[in-house]
Amino acid sequence: MRAVTYDRYGGPEVMSLVEVPVPEPGEGQVRIRNRAAGLNPYDWHIYRADPALARTFSGWRTPGERVLGADVAGVVDAVGPGVIEFAVGDCVYGEIGFGACGDYTVAKSAGLARKPQSLSFTEAAAVPMAALTALQGLEAGRVSEGSRVLVIGASGGVGHMAVQLARVLRAARVVAVCSGRNASWVAELGADRVIDYTRERVEDCNEQFDVIVDLVATSTFRALAPLLDANGSYVLLGGIGGGKILGPLGGILRAQAVGLVKRRRVVQMTAKVLASDLTRIAAWIDDGRVRPVLDTVFPLERYRDALDLLEGGHVAGKVVVEVA
Repeated sequence: MRAVTYDRYGGPEVMSLVEVPVPEPGEGQVRIRNRAAGLNPYDWHIYRADPALARTFSGWRTPGERVLGADVAGVVDAVGPGVIEFAVGDCVYGEIGFGACGDYTVAKSAGLARKPQSLSFTEAAAVPMAALTALQGLEAGRVSEGSRVLVIGASGGVGHMAVQLARVLRAARVVAVCSGRNASWVAELGADRVIDYTRERVEDCNEQFDVIVDLVATSTFRALAPLLDANGSYVLLGGIGGGKILGPLGGILRAQAVGLVKRRRVVQMTAKVLASDLTRIAAWIDDGRVRPVLDTVFPLERYRDALDLLEGGHVAGKVVVEVA
């Protein structure tokens, strides 16, 4: 089978599309015939070890031999011992950590769900990590009926899901922050107002919110705090820059310190891979309430072009690699 592999930290140049053995599923695992892989900033943070803190869970000296790609959509090809949720032939999608950019992969069945019926495999591969992060972030921020929600970084993978899922969770008002070139389609996803950060400072928007979801951390929480209701939540789910050692962690710690001083709730969380949440998301997709937006789709052979686009930082929606 073909797979995009790497065994040392670096950029796309350390990867190769090579032939490797077809994996066999173990206890609680299924083998998936991959049809498409969704790429996320997570992927390049891991393979570049940027920030260095990423090495603490991916391997301090080397990452070991890895196959690129955390998000997958495909067909169950074999079932390991103890698996009762799926059978050969089931169409599934999920977040698996590594292994999506190959013809086959094995994954724990507990982290997979049935693919949304209304989506192609290519579209489904764009969903898992982004939608899980957005949904769990919104729920950790206590979004509920009547909430006023601000999404900063609304045209990215997580951001465009957050705009839609805030509506699913019955937010009364959703304000999105992105560049003007993406404003029209972000508005179509359900944003009541779109702030073009190239022309207007979000700090000057003259609104208050119950939940602020920040995907970029280009404004400090100190500057954003006046926009947050006294009982509201600032949910920090990502950040641009932040240094080679700690990355976004430095901004998270500063935000938490400001939250203590200003008595505002600051939420930082890492999404969990829950089949129950993937099933909920699939239902909302099939109901027409949520849809993934794809920036560019590449064939597996052009994985380096896909990664170059991903690392450029201006992806509108998601980048997907078609495997089969």
